[in-house]
Amino acid sequence: MAQDSDSTGTVLPPNEAAILTSGNMTELELVLPDLGDEDLPEIAVFLVACAMRFHSDPDFVQEQLEWLVRAHDAETDEGLRPDQLNSANDD
Repeated sequence: MAQDSDSTGTVLPPNEAAILTSGNMTELELVLPDLGDEDLPEIAVFLVACAMRFHSDPDFVQEQLEWLVRAHDAETDEGLRPDQLNSANDD
């Protein structure tokens, strides 16, 4: 699916993948590039899995969102932030 440019949107480069909201943010739309015979990179496969889980089990998604709220409210320590990571942390 290609994204058209307009005054209210952003153009997705042809070699990128994304999960977008649509329908006033009530639906998800999965946008994948046409890679021909190449395999999708792992992160794009992850996006596909997320979209499939949303469509097959929306209650799971709601549970995950509620978990995020609880974790935020409890100020759960989730470890280092991405900006705190460096190559010295690599194994």
